[in-house]
Amino acid sequence: MELSKDTLDKLKHLNDDQLRAAIGDIADALGASPSQKRLMQNHTNRIRNKLFGASEAELTRYLSRLSPEKQQELLQKLKS
Repeated sequence: MELSKDTLDKLKHLNDDQLRAAIGDIADALGASPSQKRLMQNHTNRIRNKLFGASEAELTRYLSRLSPEKQQELLQKLKS
């Protein structure tokens, strides 16, 4: 799965509440437990810093570890 520049830009420029909601959607798509989801949502600053510091290639490499079905589900969540 490749993330478009537009999708990455959209993620990078979400406010804290929007990013927290997006993280929740992503956690759901990845099959995270409720406690894992809360933990991720409580670290929005860390995730925002990772997004700004990561290259498109790095993010694509991380996402390539997911099954094709999870990749597609995640991409749909990010586009909405």
